[in-house]
Amino acid sequence: MAQITDPTSFDRFARDYDRFVGLLPGRNTSWLAGLGLKGARALDAGCGSGHAVELLSRDFEEVVGLDLSAPLLDIAKAKRAAPGVRYLLSDVFDLHDEDGFDLVYSHTMLHHIADYRAALEHLKSLVRPGGTAALIDNVCDHYPTPPREVYTQPARRDFPREVRRLGLRDAWFQLRFWHSKPWLAHLLSDRYLSREQFRGLYGSVFPGARFDDLGFALAMSWTAPPTSTEI
Repeated sequence: MAQITDPTSFDRFARDYDRFVGLLPGRNTSWLAGLGLKGARALDAGCGSGHAVELLSRDFEEVVGLDLSAPLLDIAKAKRAAPGVRYLLSDVFDLHDEDGFDLVYSHTMLHHIADYRAALEHLKSLVRPGGTAALIDNVCDHYPTPPREVYTQPARRDFPREVRRLGLRDAWFQLRFWHSKPWLAHLLSDRYLSREQFRGLYGSVFPGARFDDLGFALAMSWTAPPTSTEI
């Protein structure tokens, strides 16, 4: 199953991307943390440099972080290693695990995959009976690929506020990253579902799922039916 965008695109700015994500506390993990999930095994599909893996390792005995970017995984291994954490360089479709996971999580990765439905179905197959799928992806109701101004104008507008929050050095880095050619090239290669399309597609694969609107994205949580012996 081919990726829509170049799977090595993050390799070109991995270190800056890790710093950028670190300047957005909670944006990538607050919804996940709010679910209050605990268990034996968790999967983060498209884990990047491991920010969510680090969070999950506090509440799960084993956490697998999977990504296609070797430089991002190198950062994850160096900065966010922990007992029970394992990082895999792999396409999500190549992951097959007979034991399954109590949590299958993914954050803004699925729009990169050409066969979106097949990716959802594969992730669903990795959820243990009684386990949870928690998936977040970007959405846009007006156009599948937002123009660069959607990213750069808010970055300029919010710069004074970010200076107060982060200090000048980090705020200036953040502003430059939003305007950097590699990052914008990546963003302008993305194609997003609308909210209606998201709810329709995810709801057809995960009947009875719960949806939360995060503004830039929609989030879905779904609990797999228990085994017949548990009913």
